[in-house]
Amino acid sequence: MGFLIPDNLKSRPDVSQSLRRVAGAFQIALDEDVLVWFEPLYDPAGEKPHFVLLLPDRGIVVLEVFEARAKAILGFLRGRLRFERDGREIEVHSPLVRAETHAAALVARIHAEERLRGVELPVVAGAVFPGMTEQEALDKGLASAIEPGRCLFKAEIDAGVDGQGETAMLRTFTRMLGAQLSEPLSPSVVDVLRGLIQPSIVIDAVRGEQHPGQLVIFRPPEGGDDAVRVMDRKQEAMAKSLGEGHRVIRGVAGSGKTLILVYRARLVAEAFPERRFLLTCFTKTLAGQLASLLADLPNLAVKHLDGVMANVIRAAGMRHPGYGQDDQGELVARTALQAIRSGRGQRYHGVFLDEAQDFGTTALQFVVSLLEAGSDDLVIVADAAQNIFRRKFSWKQAGIQAQGRTRILKTNYRNTKEILEFAFRFLTGGSLQADDVPDMDDESAVIPPEAAQRSGPKPEVRIVGDARETVRATVDKVAAWIPKGAQPRSVAVLYASSHGPAAAEGVAAALRAGGVPAFWATDPRDKNAKMRHASAREPVILCTIHSAKGLEFPRVALCELGRAGDDAESARKLAYVGMTRATEELFVATDSGNLLASDLAKSAG
Repeated sequence: MGFLIPDNLKSRPDVSQSLRRVAGAFQIALDEDVLVWFEPLYDPAGEKPHFVLLLPDRGIVVLEVFEARAKAILGFLRGRLRFERDGREIEVHSPLVRAETHAAALVARIHAEERLRGVELPVVAGAVFPGMTEQEALDKGLASAIEPGRCLFKAEIDAGVDGQGETAMLRTFTRMLGAQLSEPLSPSVVDVLRGLIQPSIVIDAVRGEQHPGQLVIFRPPEGGDDAVRVMDRKQEAMAKSLGEGHRVIRGVAGSGKTLILVYRARLVAEAFPERRFLLTCFTKTLAGQLASLLADLPNLAVKHLDGVMANVIRAAGMRHPGYGQDDQGELVARTALQAIRSGRGQRYHGVFLDEAQDFGTTALQFVVSLLEAGSDDLVIVADAAQNIFRRKFSWKQAGIQAQGRTRILKTNYRNTKEILEFAFRFLTGGSLQADDVPDMDDESAVIPPEAAQRSGPKPEVRIVGDARETVRATVDKVAAWIPKGAQPRSVAVLYASSHGPAAAEGVAAALRAGGVPAFWATDPRDKNAKMRHASAREPVILCTIHSAKGLEFPRVALCELGRAGDDAESARKLAYVGMTRATEELFVATDSGNLLASDLAKSAG
């Protein structure tokens, strides 16, 4: 079956029945490696054709659909097609015009792409007439403006929907594209082509060049300068298929949850510039990074949820209660909920919430209440394995109606196989396996990850005598990493916030003494440091594990993890979050008296 993007195209009420029928024909009649993009949903300018098909064994087909039936066709006038709709005469360009323009643009991109040198790939434009036979088209004189050999007609579409159209459809595509390629395109070439067809799905800037709206949240794996990293087709289809209504995306660390959320937020903000949207999360550091990424969208606010609550409380003229030591922000959430329900404060047509597992039920109720009356565009992502505060929450009690609309992501793209296996073994003690099926309705269920896509060095665990030796071991490791030509923010030194700034000050001082340039993103003396993380140019970032949530770094050194008196499960989950920030190499240093030392040693094998 062909792979439709968005994957809910055939059930969307905002797409006409005939277009859904064409999409269904493609899905049923084509092989599963064929990608079928439906373009108009997020094209407010109306410049794109209806469909783009990538057939890895043949080429690229760009198709415009003409939905009118033969009896409505009045003919051509001055090169424009005239037809009747609802008693009115309408003139439009030939169905091939928009398809040909888009195909020409794709050809230019392909020819300019160095990684496709030597790749011969036909790109053609065509038209689809789902309500008209080829003979009817000829009788109406359409052959004077279109080439029937470049068109699909009612017979091919009907046969495709009925499951009998593979031969007829492929015959048409062969006529348009020529014979099959000598061998199918490789997965890496397909990824390059996907990035050219849909530039917004490219995650990394390529050779310093960046397309508008590109998702440059993360950098490519080291040594992969000639590779292009794009959202996988399931991530893209999920982001584009999420319709209105409450939606929950649950997934393992590194599975692309934040990526999908950001991509979705950008799509709808660009498609509906007159509407207001909010992207919010738990940490200031991630909010600062995402705000920098989405700064070109004036109708999309990006702010950490505590800041949103403070703004609403202020707008209602209420007093902010402050954060107590024991209530985990519950009093602030209740106050903010009361404030927004009073009718004060900014509301939004759509809200996108990252790190939902870090919020209690009251905070989630507040998020739901941020939606404008009559709007229900709410997308939430969460990972129970990263619930470091052990907060109990319930989608249903919070008013989140997502039953039957929860997606699960199990594939890890961030970490190497060695880092992922070590981190998950440490988190669960081997009690969960990758093929275990989580309960979709259990918000606290940990989702087992599938195997990572890359391999690298095994994580290194060093157990030392005391805290001073932990600092020394960490700084020595960081110093050894730096001469490898480290780029900005290529190394992170992460520590547990429960240890306070004193321990981090020791690390910062040792780094300075060793001449290692570092930016302390959670320096308690600099309240704005977290928001400046995205623009930091130092090769080393020093911050709490809490503030690193949602971020990633090629190399991570963990130190000062848990101490006597800490909650063991929270400390374990916090360490897991820190471990899964590393994309290439992981180093963990702790003293022998640490409550996690024994489990760290066992997990390292």
